[in-house]
Amino acid sequence: MTTTSGTRDEPIVRYDDRLPVRGRALLPAIAAGAGVGLLVFYITRLFLERTPIVLDSTGAAPSGSAAPARTRG
Repeated sequence: MTTTSGTRDEPIVRYDDRLPVRGRALLPAIAAGAGVGLLVFYITRLFLERTPIVLDSTGAAPSGSAAPARTRG
């Protein structure tokens, strides 16, 4: 059944009879959130502790194995 107010029909019956959410129903969602958080923490820690790739030009090649410099002539 609806009431008419001008051009808009508004329902009289309201459908808001939800059941309250209990803690036991929230446990899977809480566990999934905690698991994802731990996974992100672990991956972030791996990336931060990774050895950076930096080439050291002072000790890269021994002096005897370096290619000779080009000369004119």
